[in-house]
Amino acid sequence: MVLAAMWAIPSCAQRTLDYFVAQAMKNSPLIVSSRNQKMIDAEEMQRLKSIYVHSHMELTGDLLFVPIISTDDGRTSFKMDAQNATKYYGYDLGQSSSHINVGLNWTKPLTGGKVLKEEQELLRVNQAISDNKIHLTEHDLKRQITEQYLLCQLDIENEHSFMTIDSILIKQIDIVGKLSSNGLTSPTDVQLLKIERQTNQNLRQAAKQSYITHRAELNTICGINDSSVIVQVNIEEQLPDYNNSKFFEQYKLDSIQAQSTYNTYRNQYRPQLFLYASGGAQTGTYMDLYKRWGVSAGLHFSLTLYDGKQLKNRRRQMKIQQNTAESEQYYAEKVRSTRISELLQLIKSQDLQINNGSKQLDDYRKLLSDYQKEIMAGRRSIVDYVNVFGNYRRQISHLNELKINRNILMNTYNYWNW
Repeated sequence: MVLAAMWAIPSCAQRTLDYFVAQAMKNSPLIVSSRNQKMIDAEEMQRLKSIYVHSHMELTGDLLFVPIISTDDGRTSFKMDAQNATKYYGYDLGQSSSHINVGLNWTKPLTGGKVLKEEQELLRVNQAISDNKIHLTEHDLKRQITEQYLLCQLDIENEHSFMTIDSILIKQIDIVGKLSSNGLTSPTDVQLLKIERQTNQNLRQAAKQSYITHRAELNTICGINDSSVIVQVNIEEQLPDYNNSKFFEQYKLDSIQAQSTYNTYRNQYRPQLFLYASGGAQTGTYMDLYKRWGVSAGLHFSLTLYDGKQLKNRRRQMKIQQNTAESEQYYAEKVRSTRISELLQLIKSQDLQINNGSKQLDDYRKLLSDYQKEIMAGRRSIVDYVNVFGNYRRQISHLNELKINRNILMNTYNYWNW
């Protein structure tokens, strides 16, 4: 769950984390590729239906001329379509002669229903794998984008903190400047505060540069070019689901795919029966072609009786693939469980650091307030104030980092607890 609170910059368009996640999923080439593969598998289902269930019709033709040079009756002559001759030069007419075969052939598979069912089942498994790849890619993208988004948020919070500190330093310079004019402090004290302000401005500029880098990376992952103001987020814990993690779906599908692939291979060992019919002309004499038109019909049957134990080999391959998927799932479960346990401990430690850091920051604020009073009374050196102020600024940055890191840890925890 993500809680959002708008940063008050009304003059600019604002973007939420969900916007960037949606853009990344829309523009991801991996997701587009998986969706296209699903459509290819759907088209393949229709093509297989045409092969195994629907009839096929084709027009065929074969025209052959066997010319010879005849020397029968003492006369030499060229014959394009010789049917008989005793003395001639050319192919042996007993072995090869002119002919024409023209026909319309029709074939209908009669036993393709079971084969089609197995082939389509494999394609449906492939589509489920594509769906799972889409979900995994979306989940990975959400993790990456959220982390990059939080880094942008850290940069903005640091810049705002340095801007607030700058306003404090401006007031302090004004106060010390008046004290110096009255001879209560040294002019070098004012110069020391100005140097401290310049250091703060440099840190603010560094935060701006860091934001530019992180925002460019965020836009790159999302496939967009956007400069709108982002909305502050806080990542909350998702409810644990140890038994039905979506990470393990891929291993179940791998096992099912191995079984379906084996089933489709086994189809070639099923009895195959085809009904066929043809009509046309077949003759070896062109002159009587008009008499040689006819039709024929029949059945074609085939059955593999022995294949050198290939089917048994394929079955063993399937079992090995399924064992591999099972082993990978077992390992993935252990990794996930370890990650979740580790992250929960890190989040707990981070909460403790945040609490201690917040208390320490309050102590710095109180100390700075007391130092300011002592400076006004002439009992405290400005050097002491600047030293404490530097620690105060570092503590603000450290606390900002602790809070963002906690969100990053929670984001990682939610990634594994899926």
